Amino acid sequence: EFNTIVYDQRGSGKSSVPTILFSPGDDLKAIMDHLKITKTAVIGHSLGGTIALDFALQYPERVSSLILVAPGLNGHVWSTGHSEWFKTIWSLSNLTEMTEQAMSASFYTLAMANPNIKSEIEMITKENLEKILTWKSFDLQWFFPEPISKLKELKTPTFVAYGNKDSQDIKQIVHTLVENLQNIKVIQIQNADHLLNFEQPNELNTLILNFLKDRRSD
Repeated sequence: EFNTIVYDQRGSGKSSVPTILFSPGDDLKAIMDHLKITKTAVIGHSLGGTIALDFALQYPERVSSLILVAPGLNGHVWSTGHSEWFKTIWSLSNLTEMTEQAMSASFYTLAMANPNIKSEIEMITKENLEKILTWKSFDLQWFFPEPISKLKELKTPTFVAYGNKDSQDIKQIVHTLVENLQNIKVIQIQNADHLLNFEQPNELNTLILNFLKDRRSD
């Protein structure tokens, strides 16, 4: 029913690694310009959600609707537990230990209990970390490093989904979005943590499709 375009962010998958300061939002704009896409729905999960929101704030005329799945948020002050988990990943000396630490997060507990999901996430995580270790530059330029005051200006229809077992950080971010965005719908998905796109894919996809269909009929 919808044409879907998925791209590897710079520094991941088959995309080239960063060598200088870069803007994830400008990368997305460049892809849309190259494909001659004037306006579209933008979907992002986790860091992808951070990028999607940053892009929508800078280029609202290019975004017909915004779908954020367990999104991050620039300006959010991450909990001590989350920060320590992240720091420990990069303090380790080899890829196997880094992968194990990354997958040990409490907000991955449900996913790790499923052998099929665990093996897939392990492969993805290891590939991503291995790629990041080859980056020449870690300088990212956000349009809005502190976007909270800007959120009230965004009129784009926004759908947010998150798992009931996700971290308190993500729940706080969702609360911030609810408090500040003008046109927002939020759904909490049961029996899911941060990887709800793996844990409850059918429910998530149905919710997203229904939201897009509703927007198309507006």
